[in-house]
Amino acid sequence: MHMTDDALLTATLSRVAFLLVFLTVVLSQPRERFLWHWLAALIGSSLGAALMTQFPASGDAGLALSLITYFLFILSLVCSWSGIRLFYRRCIDPRLLGAMLALPLLLFAVLDLCQVALNYRRLVIALVCTLPACLTVFEIIRPASERLFSPIVVALAFTAYAVALVGTGVALVLDLTLPTLEAVNYPSFAVDRVASILVYFGYIAMAGERANRALRQQAETDQLTGLANRHGAQRALDRLEVARKAGAEEVRISVLLADIDHFKRINDTYGHEVGDAVIVAVAARLQGAVRDGDVAVRWGGEEFLVLLPATDAAAAQTTAERLRDAVIRTPVHTAGHDIPVTLSIGIAEAAPGGDTLSATIVNADRALYRAKRQGRDRVCIDAAQSDEAAMISPTS
Repeated sequence: MHMTDDALLTATLSRVAFLLVFLTVVLSQPRERFLWHWLAALIGSSLGAALMTQFPASGDAGLALSLITYFLFILSLVCSWSGIRLFYRRCIDPRLLGAMLALPLLLFAVLDLCQVALNYRRLVIALVCTLPACLTVFEIIRPASERLFSPIVVALAFTAYAVALVGTGVALVLDLTLPTLEAVNYPSFAVDRVASILVYFGYIAMAGERANRALRQQAETDQLTGLANRHGAQRALDRLEVARKAGAEEVRISVLLADIDHFKRINDTYGHEVGDAVIVAVAARLQGAVRDGDVAVRWGGEEFLVLLPATDAAAAQTTAERLRDAVIRTPVHTAGHDIPVTLSIGIAEAAPGGDTLSATIVNADRALYRAKRQGRDRVCIDAAQSDEAAMISPTS
């Protein structure tokens, strides 16, 4: 089997076709910086493959052509890595990007000027290109705030790239005679034909999966406060209900239902814009009072719901008191007014094998109603889950 100019031309044309398809994805999401990095990667690999057709079958292609071609391939790999970092919302140091692009070419040029054998120069490029390929795989497999399936395909493709590049390097080390371009590049070329397809479709799938998640998150998020809305709460409730029914471990889940006291009076006195500012301030303090694994929800109007996994009623009461204290301690300052705000909070617990979470929310609502009836600015636990109604009197 031989790597011909026709094969290189076919690879180049296929890259261009994928590039045009990917360009439509980029233009549909122009604010996503990672897409522009991936577009640069695809352009680099396409131009690099086109220039490879100008390489002689054996011997040196010349310093200028070699540097431009290798730069394009290195650009492709480095931009793939930087795009992955941006995709996972990780920062990029521009100085590191510049060094990753410039140093390999500088080293290759120095080796050429020193008349180092061609296979050693190609060895340097192969090993240098292995680094961003491995870094790309590392960025995908390291822990992230969101786990997607499509990046796995890209990780497999770049693993194949890294293996092919290392294999090329090993072949160059074992054979110190001047190899032909075909002998050096065929393994990497064969892997590239398959891996490039995986990378291109993987990038499109990643962009689509991220966009779908963003739309779903937008649909499940309250636009005023940034908390989950009822739709988002329902997804969390379904997930927690499944965990309870799995039954491998004892799962206790508590529910807090909080309501801003006399909110209508605030709206009537200061206006709806101030009322919205109060809701936003309470939501921020609620987020500060709960744990990472808890689910905070704007349940409706001035009412908030908090789902507390692995929490019994006593621990939930501590959280509720922390929230109530955080709200009453600092008035909401907005539009030139310092507005005192208090919360009434109801608590209910869904014990293993007990009520459903939907029924537990009803129980928490009953406890909230009792807190309001008994004077507001207090925390009450559902009376059905306690020997007597647990009530904490307000403190100044």
